[in-house]
This record gives sequence, C-alpha cells and structure tokens, in this order.
Amino acid sequence: MTTSETVSGTVSDFMTSEVKVITENETMRQACKLMYQHNIGSIIIIKYGVGKSSDTRKKEIPVGILTERDIARMIGFSAKFYPDTPVYEVMNKPLITVSPNTSVKDAVALMEQRDIRRLPVVDDEQQMIGIITAKDILKAVMNIFKGTTKGQDLTSEGFDLLGLLGAE
Repeated sequence: MTTSETVSGTVSDFMTSEVKVITENETMRQACKLMYQHNIGSIIIIKYGVGKSSDTRKKEIPVGILTERDIARMIGFSAKFYPDTPVYEVMNKPLITVSPNTSVKDAVALMEQRDIRRLPVVDDEQQMIGIITAKDILKAVMNIFKGTTKGQDLTSEGFDLLGLLGAE
C-alpha cells in the first residue's frame, strides 16, 4: 500500500503537554505513588536552578527519568530495594531531550537509536514543555491508517508504516 500521507510535523504537534514531575530528592515510594495515581509509565525527575544571570527565578530543570521498566529491574535484580531510596539514585541520566521543532521522523529515529520510548520536550532555556512518547506517535499513525484504509482490502497489500512516518 502506498500513501502520500505521512506523520509529518514536529513533536510539538503530538506531544503531551501535562507532564508529571518529581524532585530528585524525593523517594521511590513517592514516585511510584504518583505514577500509580496518574496511570502513567514514567515520571520526569527535576531539580531547581536559576535562570540566566538577569533572571533570578527558580526554574525546574529536567535531569532524569524514571520508568516502570527501571522499577521492575530494580526490584528484580537488586537485593536492596528500599522504597525510601531517593529517585536520583535510580533515574536514567543524562536525560535525552528534543526541542519542540524536532521532526517526528527524527524523534522516532532517536528513540530507536537509544532504545527508549519517551522523549521530554524542552525549550531553548531547557524548560520542559511536554513529552512525546511512542504511544503518542502510534496514535498519530493509527489515525492516518484509519483514514487511509477506508474501503481498502488490506489482505492483499502490506502496510507501509515507515512510509506513514515519512522514512525512506
């Protein structure tokens, strides 16, 4: 199946703007509770810092990410799982981020290259403005797929996922 329609645009077109965060000194218990309460698979770890020299306001600086996979690995492979462990001891760092102007195609390539499913989106001052996940991208692909396949028999032709993403 060929289609001229692709998931084009930037990550800002598909990202989730409301991102749950926790500070680096909070505990695994607090992180797990927040993830459970909001039914999410990851949480961004932040620290507070100040902006440029002319701006003395405290800013939330994303420094790491904690995922369900990290928690499962910690419980499964560590003889010492303590719910009161600070998240900074477990979080994935350095945090891999993208700008809101990053193309979806480039975000997918980065996720594949780094074997990750989530990319925080930060502005020019490294302030987090959202997150794009593999699930967000899949939703976009499925919407195009639904629109592209109306009235078509898919049993005789393959589905060109890379074509929908605009990949060569």
